[in-house]
Amino acid sequence: MTFAVKAHHEAIFEGPMELPVKAVWTRSRYPEKQLAYHEEYEYHLIKRGCGSYFIVDRQYEYRKNTLVIIRPNEVHRCIPAPGSYLEKASLFFPASLVENRKPGGSVNDRDFCHVITLAEQEATLMEIIVNSICREIKTKDDGWSDIVTVLLQHFLLLVKRELLHGERVPAGNTNPMASRLMEHIEQRLDQPLALHAIAQDFGCTSGHLSRLFKQHTGLNPKHYIIQRRVAEAKRLLKEDSGLTVDSISQRVGFEDFAVFNRNFKLVTGMTPSMYRKLQLPAVQEPADTGRI
Repeated sequence: MTFAVKAHHEAIFEGPMELPVKAVWTRSRYPEKQLAYHEEYEYHLIKRGCGSYFIVDRQYEYRKNTLVIIRPNEVHRCIPAPGSYLEKASLFFPASLVENRKPGGSVNDRDFCHVITLAEQEATLMEIIVNSICREIKTKDDGWSDIVTVLLQHFLLLVKRELLHGERVPAGNTNPMASRLMEHIEQRLDQPLALHAIAQDFGCTSGHLSRLFKQHTGLNPKHYIIQRRVAEAKRLLKEDSGLTVDSISQRVGFEDFAVFNRNFKLVTGMTPSMYRKLQLPAVQEPADTGRI
């Protein structure tokens, strides 16, 4: 099996350490098959296309001029409608930029929603801001980082206003059995998870459980478990330099290191060791236990 995504991802902006912001334009006719799980906030401005976003345990529909907001450490996946051409601008930045910098500030949970439908004028203004950020990092003229910071604050003020007064997109109905299965997986991510055994515990057939789960998440349980484990492994590789790659593979539920290594590369395009070196270039890799 493969999780390769045939899409065009144009990395426009990735600031220095003192300005940890990234902006990306994505243009694709192919569905994104991977679960995502990041420490940063994500803001996706849909310029073209339709489909849904699976976030935590619910699906939210999107179309042109939809703004999708994903908070840190929320499992999610973009599911374009079959044949739909997806074009979106995305901003990624840490929670500190949302919660601590003024103006802007954070939004109370009661005012927060994941998906908002924007009027044409607001969508156009947000697109202009994103493109201005792209231009500043491309030219790197004097004061570019300060300008990017101001532009980002402007963007966040617009988002805050839309969260308070915009047209919210209701979340799709969550399926109780699918939600139970996701909770079951989360609680046992480091343990063996065989679909037939889970189905027995749930009192149904493997086929029924798999169909129901795929309708809800866009992935069958096997692919979901693999990608969720890889996402957790990415977090540990980045945050805990004291753990060996081998120990991380066991901690996230892969009993065979070779299987972990192969699936990690299928999902991310690189080996776990390579991923860690890219995330922590100054940290020495702990000695593994001799397994290759």
